[in-house]
Amino acid sequence: MRPPTDVTDATAPLPVRAYFPCFEGLRALAAGAVVVFHAVSVAGPAAAGPLHTPASVLDMGVSVFFVISGFLLYRPFVAAGAEQRPVQGPLRFWWRRILRIVPAYWLAFTVLWALGWITVDDQPWRYYLFLQIYDAYTFIDGVVPAWSLNTEIAFYLLVPVWAFFVRRVLGRGRPTLRLEAAGAVALVVLGYAARVIVSGIDRVWATTGDGRPVRMGELTFAWLPTTVDLFAFGMLLAVLSVAASRNPGLRARLDRLARPAGLWWAAAAAGWLAFAYGPGAPNLTGGYDLAYGQVRQATFAFVAVTLLVPAVFGDQEHGILRAIVSSRPVVWLGAVSYGLYLWHFPLLQRIPVWLDRPGAEVPLVALLAGAFGLGLGAAAVSWYALERPLQTLRRDRPALSVVPPGLDRRAAAPVERASR
Repeated sequence: MRPPTDVTDATAPLPVRAYFPCFEGLRALAAGAVVVFHAVSVAGPAAAGPLHTPASVLDMGVSVFFVISGFLLYRPFVAAGAEQRPVQGPLRFWWRRILRIVPAYWLAFTVLWALGWITVDDQPWRYYLFLQIYDAYTFIDGVVPAWSLNTEIAFYLLVPVWAFFVRRVLGRGRPTLRLEAAGAVALVVLGYAARVIVSGIDRVWATTGDGRPVRMGELTFAWLPTTVDLFAFGMLLAVLSVAASRNPGLRARLDRLARPAGLWWAAAAAGWLAFAYGPGAPNLTGGYDLAYGQVRQATFAFVAVTLLVPAVFGDQEHGILRAIVSSRPVVWLGAVSYGLYLWHFPLLQRIPVWLDRPGAEVPLVALLAGAFGLGLGAAAVSWYALERPLQTLRRDRPALSVVPPGLDRRAAAPVERASR
């Protein structure tokens, strides 16, 4: 089986490999945050106790995934433009994304549907084609966390098109890093403007299966136009990373700035806690208020960017935090994090059923242990039986890597697999 080819890919030289050893650890951190968020949601405020407030906004782990995607997927295009060499063609780009995302999701969805563990509307094609977030009846049905995959897929469709637009239309074949940065800033502005536009549409757009009215702002907060700014912050980091690789002086300044990883990650933790104990979790029954939505998005972007900066710049062998995040066990967790993301929530929901107790009566520690234990078990099967073997069909010549030189490269795919 051969991947699609593009004319632009036929003469592409082997790119120089950039090495980002902490990115798998950041994936593991983001996936773990989402698992804790869902476990606390099932447990409820009383059972979760003091953990409920800080955990109620840990869905910001999804934002971390989005910013990571923006960085890892856009950087090769920026680097190719800066070096005036051919870029990866769209067919090959999309083929790699399909292999990384689609089979594992289809397997999880089909198995969970067959077991009756998820709710599926009478239009299953919406779930298989990553269209569930565009209908109020299917938005949070199926594999619930997979709503973000719908957004990711939309971004995957955008990336090569946007790169072509910046390079060929705006840059007339010779894009500059300033132009790339300006394009990313424009996408950030677009995200904030899109939320303003959506908030102005106050009419009821649809009704869910249980009869609850859904407003446009509530339904569209996950669509690409209202989330593109998160991806764009990652794209801006990608431009800065490429610029630093071509300017030793800039690189030295950024490395000094990012060297104390603890300070950057402490700032991320401060942003998370300030939001949790300030604005807090949204009131989903009334949709997203504009001011709340903008503050939420800005805070989540801040947390994601401050987590990524020390993983992009600075001595990656400096400090205990980088050592932990790039250690073999954490790298493994990052490698299987996509499967954990897919499987943990349906398994988590089964724990109260198996124990014949309401979720609020199951100890939070049991929910967390079950979600991580069962989720990682299913994720490992998915990774070793399906995801990793499929990587051989990619015929990769990656420009980026997250795998330490001493680690078996089959244990974690190149970073072009993006946020999952």
